Formats: sequence, structure tokens, C-alpha cells
Amino acid sequence: MNLDPDVLQVYAAPLAELAPGERVLAAVVTNAPMGLDPPLPPDGGDHPATAGSAAGSVAATILSPPKPGQGFFWWLLFGRSAAGAPTSTAAASRRACLGHHPLMLVVTDTRLRLYEPRDGAYFVDDAGNAAKPATERLLPLWDTPRSAVRSARVGWHRLHRNRLTIEFTDGSWASFASLFQMGRRKASTIVAALNG
Repeated sequence: MNLDPDVLQVYAAPLAELAPGERVLAAVVTNAPMGLDPPLPPDGGDHPATAGSAAGSVAATILSPPKPGQGFFWWLLFGRSAAGAPTSTAAASRRACLGHHPLMLVVTDTRLRLYEPRDGAYFVDDAGNAAKPATERLLPLWDTPRSAVRSARVGWHRLHRNRLTIEFTDGSWASFASLFQMGRRKASTIVAALNG
């Protein structure tokens, strides 16, 4: 079992099935980092939240967003993980992340997409999963056109050594980070694909 799999190779078949006609440029397994988010879009938006994995539900309960009055301490420890209006692209992406852990960020020639890899958190190349149908390996969560992305960068931010930040053309931004799954080299492939 490979601890540092090539995500594009592992998920080539299910991505081809779930994104027909698109050319995948980069993919990485990551998470939505802890921190202050923008207000989430109201129910009934274009990108409704879907039920997450059991692990994601447990994590969401333990690491719940700050309650009123706790925002300063949450910001002090983790900073902001996204910013924008409730109707922004960043807010929609954060809503899609709720209850899902880990996430797979995919850049195609036309879209930026988020999936939940259902094969497991760290050992995504387990040979026993390769024969499963695409819908049992990847759950589509959210996407936006590449034209909605202004820029991307990776850098150090508080507790996140390799934090990937994506800025959108509506002025909002969202970050992704993972201590174990997304190092600087992997995050840089997403940056290069979005900025290219």
C-alpha cells in the first residue's frame, strides 16, 4: 500500500466516468482547514450540502465552528479559512465541504471540482477499491467554471504549513490544507494548473 499515491493515476477511471469529455490537469487529496468561514449560502442554493461520511460527521461535531463570542479565539488559532459574501463562490464551496473528510480537489480544462474520495482517508490506492464503480469511489460535491478562478497560491499560514488558497473573480477566496495528504509539491500542481 503506497502512502503517497499519484491521485491522478489512482482515480483516472472514475474521474473519466464522472467528468466525461474533460481533461484532468491536476488532483490532490486535501481538507477544508479549520478557521473562520464566510456566512454560508441559504438553503436551496445552487450547491446544496449533501450528507457526509461518518468520519466527517464526527469531526464536524468535535471541531464545530465557533459559537457567538468565540470568533476571536478561533481566528487567533486558525485564522480565516475562507472569506466572501454568503452568495459568493467561496461560501458555496465551504457549504459543499461540510461533513466531508477528506476532500479531493480536481482541476480540469473547464472546471474546478470537489469530490469526496470514498476509498479512505490516507490509503487511497488500496487495490481492493480499484474494481468499485466510480460512484462508490468518488462523490461529486461542488464545481465552478475555471473562469470563476482569479488565482491560486500555496504558503504558510499559522498552523498550516502548506495551505492552498484559491481566489475567485467575485472577490471571495477559500483555502485547503492537509498535514498528511497535501504537501507543497502536490499543492503546487493545483496552483500551476489554475494559474496556467
